[in-house]
Amino acid sequence: MYPLLIVILALLIVAIYPVIRDFIRQRKITLPSYVEGLQLLLDGKVEDAKIKLKIAVEEDTNNIDAYIRLGQIFLVQNDPNRALRIHESLALRRNLKPQDELKIYRALVDDYLTLGRHVKAIPLLEEIVRQDRSDYHSHERLLNLYIDTGDWDKAEKLLRNLPRTDPERTARLYARFGFCRGKENPKAGMGYLHEALKLSPKSIPAHIYLGDLLLAQGDTNSAINIWNKLLDFAPEKNHLVRERLERAYYESGRYEEIIALYRKLLHRVPHDTSLALNIAKIYAKKEAIENAIDILENYSKKGETQILAALAAFYLRKGNTEQAQKYLEQIINISSTNSCTKCGRILEDHEIYCTHCQSWLKTIS
Repeated sequence: MYPLLIVILALLIVAIYPVIRDFIRQRKITLPSYVEGLQLLLDGKVEDAKIKLKIAVEEDTNNIDAYIRLGQIFLVQNDPNRALRIHESLALRRNLKPQDELKIYRALVDDYLTLGRHVKAIPLLEEIVRQDRSDYHSHERLLNLYIDTGDWDKAEKLLRNLPRTDPERTARLYARFGFCRGKENPKAGMGYLHEALKLSPKSIPAHIYLGDLLLAQGDTNSAINIWNKLLDFAPEKNHLVRERLERAYYESGRYEEIIALYRKLLHRVPHDTSLALNIAKIYAKKEAIENAIDILENYSKKGETQILAALAAFYLRKGNTEQAQKYLEQIINISSTNSCTKCGRILEDHEIYCTHCQSWLKTIS
């Protein structure tokens, strides 16, 4: 009995040895090229990564991820047709694992959208979100395509089926749809925007879009109120609504209130130079040049070109050419300063290599 078992085992080993040998050889050959390719991609060495990934797919035609990444490189290098050929050839393969199939679909969506073939991307995105309800990015892409094609019914159904695991991202999609829908149907659009705020009371897109719709409907004061609410919880985001607020205050005949609002806001975000510059420009429009200068003098030491240029302009309007020249000279000195483009360190005139971040000046290469 035992001799017979030994013979059978020996025959099995002989039979499967070529398979094991080929597998070991394949792993030894393909894994290094594939892994090296991924590492090179992480290091930003795209051309070197492309070479390694080409080797990887030549030696292991079943390495789906290597094919996908190779196609993505071509896409990034503005060769979308070549990327599409690679990804479409993968999609034709049989017996793909579900996770590989989804990877291929996502890559194809990138290709089709880059090529402007939106109709081809829609069914792929529909399949992706059917299989992976947690893929917010694909949901967002599909929603925008439905909006672009005016397919409101499918867009609404998509929103209803969205997972609520990430309220902020879900609210963002509700806000996007509500704003676009509201252009044709204000009542319906408002409903979705309010739903977005229920999902995430501090949703920035929902506040911005709701204010836009309210202003478009002539409800200027309500638009002002909703944007001021945004400033209450996110004062650092004021650049997103400043132009909107100024227009709304002007239309409502309350433009005098804008400076008081901005100065109060500046106390909360004192390092926001763009806000300070905005206040100064409003003062300048009102011919309050001294106030404009007072605001900006506090920020002149930061050496920001826009601040210095504005100060030079304001002093010229006052007729103070000496002070204007002072700020213009600062601008000239800043523009001629040799600084590292990577880390910003000021370099001596003779330096061509930054020892701080260990990089060569771009002008060298």
